[in-house]
Amino acid sequence: KHARNQQPMHNSKMRRWIYLSLLISVFCSSTFFCEAGRAPPKSQAPTGFCPKQTGAATATTGECMCHWQHKDGCVGSGCQYQMGLSWYHYSCEDCKCISEPKK
Repeated sequence: KHARNQQPMHNSKMRRWIYLSLLISVFCSSTFFCEAGRAPPKSQAPTGFCPKQTGAATATTGECMCHWQHKDGCVGSGCQYQMGLSWYHYSCEDCKCISEPKK
């Protein structure tokens, strides 16, 4: 009789411990994965890779966002045109933004 009364209490403590352990592990892993998608605190891009006349350098990701947001706003091997934005990464040595043509 005494052993039966002890068993449910032991199971509830064990379940609580397992639940708490799972909760902590999910919290820690979600925090780790959320941090993985963040930009670095400061860009590693060299100064002057993005001329201010034709583009704007991002503060953290090292990209040059072209002022002329057009598929022809950037020329070079690593130019990107996505979601209406024209840009390139500082690692592309032959990329540059061009000025919008006069109409």
